[in-house]
Amino acid sequence: MDIKKAQKIVHIWGVHMEYFQSKLTIIFSSQIPESFLPFPKATLEEAINIIAKHYHNMGDKEAVNTLERSAAWLSAYEDDEKAILKMIKFFNDKKMRDAILPAFKEFQDKWIKTQKI
Repeated sequence: MDIKKAQKIVHIWGVHMEYFQSKLTIIFSSQIPESFLPFPKATLEEAINIIAKHYHNMGDKEAVNTLERSAAWLSAYEDDEKAILKMIKFFNDKKMRDAILPAFKEFQDKWIKTQKI
């Protein structure tokens, strides 16, 4: 993969993190189905490593650290079927549903406020 393609993939990964990661984490905790990723894990890891190496060579430690932190989130994604089977148990627990359902509305309310409509 060349650096230009890696930059595009990392940018898309950043957008995914900004707009979807917190919602997916509330719904799935640390068992998010891999298919919710914008690219396969291996592709994201390769792109992140290429860009991190680029920043490392430029001496930008902060950018490298940011990329490393974002890459750590990939561990929250697992095989689709395993994730769904775990979530079936989770969603069948009324206490868990009661704990996460209010967060759904909070996300919507925050989104609406940021749109300044």
